[in-house]
Amino acid sequence: MNRVRAGLTAFEDRACDAARTLLHNQGYDGGWGLTLTSVSSIVNTSEVLPVLRAAGIAGRPVRQALDFLTGAIPEHCRPRHKGGRGEHSRFIAFGLAGLLSHPRFFHHTGVAEAAAWCVGWLEDHQVDHGWPEVLGLDDTSLHQTALSVHGLAQLRDSLHAFGPGLVLPGGVETSSLAERVEPLIHHGVHGLLYHRRPSGAWGWRTYVDTDPSPSKTALCLLALSAVCSGNGPDGEPAYPDEPREAGGVHGPVQLKRLSGAVTEAGQWLVRNHHRWETFVEDDKDVQGTAWEHMAYALCTQATVRAGASPRDPRLAKAWRLMNELWDPEAGLWNEPGASGKRATIRAAYYTVSAYEEAMRRLARLSLEDSTSQDASEVSAEMVIGHVSLGPGRTVLAVARDSEEGTSCELSERLFDLVKVVYDAAEGGLSTEEIAAALYVAPSSVPKYVQRLNQAVSAAFGGAPVRLLLASTVDGASGYRLACR
Repeated sequence: MNRVRAGLTAFEDRACDAARTLLHNQGYDGGWGLTLTSVSSIVNTSEVLPVLRAAGIAGRPVRQALDFLTGAIPEHCRPRHKGGRGEHSRFIAFGLAGLLSHPRFFHHTGVAEAAAWCVGWLEDHQVDHGWPEVLGLDDTSLHQTALSVHGLAQLRDSLHAFGPGLVLPGGVETSSLAERVEPLIHHGVHGLLYHRRPSGAWGWRTYVDTDPSPSKTALCLLALSAVCSGNGPDGEPAYPDEPREAGGVHGPVQLKRLSGAVTEAGQWLVRNHHRWETFVEDDKDVQGTAWEHMAYALCTQATVRAGASPRDPRLAKAWRLMNELWDPEAGLWNEPGASGKRATIRAAYYTVSAYEEAMRRLARLSLEDSTSQDASEVSAEMVIGHVSLGPGRTVLAVARDSEEGTSCELSERLFDLVKVVYDAAEGGLSTEEIAAALYVAPSSVPKYVQRLNQAVSAAFGGAPVRLLLASTVDGASGYRLACR
């Protein structure tokens, strides 16, 4: 079976199982540690929040985690002799990502203030070409600079989405904070480009001519992609994609657009897939703790972000590994090694991020395919012609005007969605009726429909097929089955 198909088909169930495991082990302080019994940390709590988001979990657990972060970020950043955990940039970089992981909670008490505090810290502790691993070191850390740039780009986009002049809880004003964020993004981008190699990759250390690092290349790719993908408050690009100086630390200076640097980094990762497809990369630059990057998942995410198809055969080993690392007994993903019995939050975070990136990419590929054809071609090739419900939670589907068929095992929620619409009249059901039948909010229905169509598309090997179609039902928006 195609490994990306197998992993994507099971992804929703596994994400929900992982969320249940994590919720059962949430600390009394609202946070999580590396393993389910570790002391809570900013890093791992910020890694859990995207896993909860992927499973559709919000509410009290997220608010408690955000409360932990808003208190822990300034507390942990104090020097150790003053009761903190050290002046490490990673507390800021990961903390900012955690605060922004659920944008709807940015109004939660203390979140905007904590984000502004992180901005102030980054303003005060810049070094040449980025930010250090820990204060007192002049060397730029690619890891922390890339994470900081990524978080700042997310914050910029959130502030633009809120609109100018909005006063958030705690007195944080969107326009003034956005004005402080922009020069920090520019500083970080300049630093990342300075350390870029002529090959399109980044080394595992700054200023030292080391071998290229798959993980550092992936982190820098994701950061630059986040910078150039957002829009400003008036719809214009948030960061102009203009030629900029790249390189200089090793090799000649080149002029590169951010989009070009992202593309070339993705190409380097694909060409060198053997370096990371089953690899856990040690990062000795991170001080104060042992640090490992789940390169097999991180690099897969970055490669797909840069434009690669999730079905690219050069990604097959990485997808196979992620699929096999799922531990149903632990309800979490294992890290490679340790006899395959070390389920960690870090492995879950990296893996979920890779699968979510693949699902977004497959959805875009489906849309691009559908818009590149005329209406008759879309109806003939993009819609399923026959559907039946098989044993368990299996849907049997055959493409219209074709003998090609497939079976798709769905999560319980997605199968219930199919059955509700399957059992309805030929015209389908309104969004409100589907929501009532599934006991979910109406706003959640389109998300489940998208996930269903993505799962069916993956079962067809990524072909742009749709099982449920948008429809008007009794004057209201709704969905109908493509065909029986």
